[in-house]
Amino acid sequence: MTRDEATAELVCRAKVLRDRGAQAAFVYGSTARDEAREDSDIDIFIDVDPGRKFSLLDLVGMQRYLTEELGVAIDLTTRSSLHPKLRAQIEREAIQVF
Repeated sequence: MTRDEATAELVCRAKVLRDRGAQAAFVYGSTARDEAREDSDIDIFIDVDPGRKFSLLDLVGMQRYLTEELGVAIDLTTRSSLHPKLRAQIEREAIQVF
């Protein structure tokens, strides 16, 4: 899936993701660089609404929802869970979807 296709698909689902606790969503990795292959997953990190209780079960539910809706593997994490040594690079290359 191209960068433009992935971001468009996520924009269409922004309301559902917000309703599930995402305050913002970002695409990173090969999709953000528009280098994704046909078999690539989509790497996404979210900022969680600080006023909402959000658990690992919520994250897994969101990941499953996106995988089913988009028909591709989704690697979903929160910004705070990004690897500390990679976080700055990931944030620089990330594209904010909403």
